[in-house]
Amino acid sequence: MAYTDPFLARGIDISPEDQEILNLWHTWEPVGRGYAVPKQMSFEEAMGYEDFNEDNFRGFPGGESVFFWDTEEISAVVGYYYTGPLKGTVYMLHGPTDLSPKFLSLRRFADYYRRILREYPEEGSPTREEKFWEDIDFNDNQPLTPEEVERFHKAAQELISLWKEEGLREDWYENLGFCICAVLPDCFAEELLPFLNRNEDEYVLEVLCRKLVKAGCTQAIPAMEQLAEAEKKGLRIGGWSDCHVARDALAALKKLES
Repeated sequence: MAYTDPFLARGIDISPEDQEILNLWHTWEPVGRGYAVPKQMSFEEAMGYEDFNEDNFRGFPGGESVFFWDTEEISAVVGYYYTGPLKGTVYMLHGPTDLSPKFLSLRRFADYYRRILREYPEEGSPTREEKFWEDIDFNDNQPLTPEEVERFHKAAQELISLWKEEGLREDWYENLGFCICAVLPDCFAEELLPFLNRNEDEYVLEVLCRKLVKAGCTQAIPAMEQLAEAEKKGLRIGGWSDCHVARDALAALKKLES
């Protein structure tokens, strides 16, 4: 029986390409994984998280997900979206809950996984743990193909429509904002400008500021100037008490413009 068979029988939709990756995953894992390396779980182990998923993530507008990997000794898991606008993308949870994709395909996560093990072969290496769970190279530093640009632009637009609905749970509202910033191709970053104002959620604002700088969106400068002024007067973007998020973003964008 293939690894994915019981998941498929459970109604978890996995593309043929992703089934092949998951079914071969055990051949890529070293015998000694180290406590920070994501470990592919058995079906029974994955279903052990079902109550946690039910309580925290069931009904998330971005899509339903399943954990395929967890870790030894640290509280960290890797999730795979199998429905919705984010279908086929991968997120990583370690610490604060952020459901935004870190890899836009399972293939990118697999490539990243093997690269980190090659570059940091020492088990227990703090650098290896950091690269897996904190200093993650988004989408394995790979550019989007033209087909992916089209796909994820549509996905971001769908997420924005869901984001505007009334009565969203606060954590889901924030996570939809995070997800939009993650999947929207940089060439369409200007579409985020209507949300760059002091009334937006402070945690979403931090991600918006960083996204607009990453995308080199100098059209954001006028709105960023207003946000920087509000920050000077006490706006705590990202929850920071000594906040310089908007001011740093403004300086970076002005440097790009010059």
